[in-house]
Amino acid sequence: MFKKKLLSIHLNEFNLSFLKYGAKKFNFHNIKKLIKFNIVKTYSIDKIQDKNLDPWVQTVTINTGKSSNSHQVYKTGQTIPTNLIQIWDKLSQNKVYCAVWGSMNTHFKDNSYIKIFFPDPWNKQNDVKPKILKNVFNLPRSYAKSYTDFNIYKNFKYIIQFLLISVYSIGFSKLFFIFKLFLETFLLRGFKNYNLFFLFDLISLSIFFSILKKNKENYSHIFLNSLAHFQHNNWNEKNNHRIYFKYADAICKIILENFDKYDQILIYNGFTQKKIKPEFLLRPKNPKKFLKTLKINFKKLSTNMTNGGILEFYNQNDLRLNEKKLKEFEVFGYNLFEVKTLPKNKLFFRIQVKSSNKINTDSSISSIKKYLSYDTCSKINLAKKITLNKNIFDSMKFIKTTGKHHFEGNILSKKKLSNYKRIENKKIFSIVERFFLKR
Repeated sequence: MFKKKLLSIHLNEFNLSFLKYGAKKFNFHNIKKLIKFNIVKTYSIDKIQDKNLDPWVQTVTINTGKSSNSHQVYKTGQTIPTNLIQIWDKLSQNKVYCAVWGSMNTHFKDNSYIKIFFPDPWNKQNDVKPKILKNVFNLPRSYAKSYTDFNIYKNFKYIIQFLLISVYSIGFSKLFFIFKLFLETFLLRGFKNYNLFFLFDLISLSIFFSILKKNKENYSHIFLNSLAHFQHNNWNEKNNHRIYFKYADAICKIILENFDKYDQILIYNGFTQKKIKPEFLLRPKNPKKFLKTLKINFKKLSTNMTNGGILEFYNQNDLRLNEKKLKEFEVFGYNLFEVKTLPKNKLFFRIQVKSSNKINTDSSISSIKKYLSYDTCSKINLAKKITLNKNIFDSMKFIKTTGKHHFEGNILSKKKLSNYKRIENKKIFSIVERFFLKR
């Protein structure tokens, strides 16, 4: 029976320099304490955002200890091969009790030593364990499906379930602390999408630790995405920086309250972000309706976090026909969609138009055109093409992006990781494995 306990927190894409800056400027004590942990630099051999340097790719790399060239998982919600051994699979096979929460692109191989399993909201491959966590999971999964067109009335049942399980799990006092923080920021700046991401992470972290009190897990792992979301979309908003650090300090506070329960704590980002001049990505207001308008016929749609998703078709003929259609749509002589086929009659698509400025669609075509750029494709050269030009913007919205992925990252550890100064991020798998299974 293992008695040692390790907590790993994948605090996605946090920028350590930015955290240090905010802790000093705003005097947030919990962030200051956390960044005094031992630091090891990490890096990824992958370098290209929207291809391989993405959290849904690098998380798999860290969880399996395999490079992206080996595991071949490149899309959000992609079906994960059953032969991939994740760190909790390896540990549970050796009778180490495990808890896993929110990690992206996972495959759940149930056994008695995995006590908690909570997939990311875009994961259609797995269910939750124990079943009561369905009351936590339904709301973020529904929100992920309709990110730009979320209907509160249709999801009212899930909202109530989420609130009830939160009260039951963590109690009124801790929930009051979280909602007080949420209301303070809401009243100060009005509704901002990042508020919901921070709120979910704070509640998730609190429920996670609450459940762990009642179990005997040796290895506990949680993935949190709120800091990355703010950096991606709101980093240029200096008047909101204090809010970012206030939430970050609250996350650090909850972690530090559980500091003494673990022999080792690892907090890592996988890779980080660098601040950029704002760009604007095109995304449909209602992706399903938008694709139907373009006469793309599909069985199922799973949207991702930005401007694409995975389409599932009834058969290969339907896939090929609709793949051809998607490749024919063009805006100002460029392909509108990046398209790639996947196994099991599935197709990945992404809108690859972006702008250096938020576009006023009432403007002339020439003024719209001068702001646009395209991620991956040159001008199309097809005998048949469907020109959309200005009309494409009628059912779209622009999502601001202010942070770009950078291949270097960090591990913060409670106890020093001996002999490590700079390691490839996939080595995190080995660090956790050796903590329990030293040979």
